[in-house]
Amino acid sequence: MHPEMSLLRRFVIRAAQELGHNPEARAKASQVLEEDVKPRAKQAWREAQPKIENAKLGLKRFAQRVRDEYREGRDGK
Repeated sequence: MHPEMSLLRRFVIRAAQELGHNPEARAKASQVLEEDVKPRAKQAWREAQPKIENAKLGLKRFAQRVRDEYREGRDGK
């Protein structure tokens, strides 16, 4: 495991422990999640959709070209 991940993991565990023991911190975390994190995540998801669809179509076209070339080679064309 990378040292950065180990540090992040310890931080997350410590934060979870703190939230478990501190009702005020738990309430604040819930508020931040609802008012800040979720709206930004939803907006990012909406903005990413066109890029995801474009990549999906590109991948389908690529797979079709590979399939066609494979069939041509297999059939001896």
